[in-house]
Amino acid sequence: MDNRSLLSGMAIGAALALAFDPNQGIRRRALIRDKVFRGRRMTGGALDAALRDVGNRARGIAAATRSRFRADDDVDDRRLLARVRARLGRVCSHPQAIDVYVHDGEVTLLGPVMADEVRNLLTAAASVRGVHSVVNDLEPHDSAEGVPALQGRGRAAGRSLHFRGLHWTPAAGALVGAAALAGGLAFAYSRR
Repeated sequence: MDNRSLLSGMAIGAALALAFDPNQGIRRRALIRDKVFRGRRMTGGALDAALRDVGNRARGIAAATRSRFRADDDVDDRRLLARVRARLGRVCSHPQAIDVYVHDGEVTLLGPVMADEVRNLLTAAASVRGVHSVVNDLEPHDSAEGVPALQGRGRAAGRSLHFRGLHWTPAAGALVGAAALAGGLAFAYSRR
């Protein structure tokens, strides 16, 4: 018998002795059961979020692909306004501070904004399908100090997982987790 088998047997025996101890065994089994159910619930929630995220991304890619083959230059102002606001929310920390006006494909942006976000805002607005021109009436500020609309942390676009300073979407987190699990299993089987 090798040392690994001996240690494994001792660990399993100790775990069984703790779980079936006549004095504390019921409490320990309840704690284990609760932890297993909590883990299942949390894993299920993360898996649901990842599946929804992947589904939404797939529908978005399909819609973008369909739209490339369709001429959609004559968009009504209300729909164009919604498209521009949605796009600005992805490239700006304080999108609620920006007023957007649309008239016959001409988009006017005005309001306070951080100076380092101006170029991204103008590029994003101009890239929206149906926009013919963009008028820049933005008020760039180097600092949010003294500008009420720019106070606070702002918001990050979309939901993301925060791990070691990285911001991952649920789909990316699930993909990395699956890759890590597969790598761990491959490593464990290669050691046999």
